[in-house]
Amino acid sequence: MADVSGLRQRQDQIVKPLWSKGGPDYDPDLPYGPKVNLARRPKPDPWWVRCLEAAVVIGVLLFFVYMYFYIDHLDFHVTRAYANIGSSHAQHRLGHKYLYGKGTDKDEDLAMYWFRESANNGHGHGAYNLVAAHMQGYNTDVQEHEIEPLLKQAHEQGVEDAESALKDLFPHKY
Repeated sequence: MADVSGLRQRQDQIVKPLWSKGGPDYDPDLPYGPKVNLARRPKPDPWWVRCLEAAVVIGVLLFFVYMYFYIDHLDFHVTRAYANIGSSHAQHRLGHKYLYGKGTDKDEDLAMYWFRESANNGHGHGAYNLVAAHMQGYNTDVQEHEIEPLLKQAHEQGVEDAESALKDLFPHKY
């Protein structure tokens, strides 16, 4: 019996919300009680936020116009960024862009520099193009003792023309 009286004391101590059944704020017409928080109307953005959004939209539209009319120039700058990071494929592409003047001014010396960089980073086509340019009389820094290793590197990377170049230049070995 002592347990039942302690339970009654605890029930008396439980605090009920004012809007619960039997409370002073109870309204039987409201399904969830009187205090329902409704969504508030958001405040409008300040003027500087709207200006910033407009500037971003205009900037994106101008960038799309630039891309449409100057895609070679944009591709050149993106390729140059990757080449400066050290991508051998980008270095090889940049060599071609300088060699043929796609997106930039034609500069054969810079083309040979980037072919050399791509060959040093293990790009087979860069090595082959460097040797081919040397054979065609371009101003390269290729020495005679470097031709065979560069062509071997290109052949090992899967450049088909490198195998025939090895056979033509070194018939006693290949």
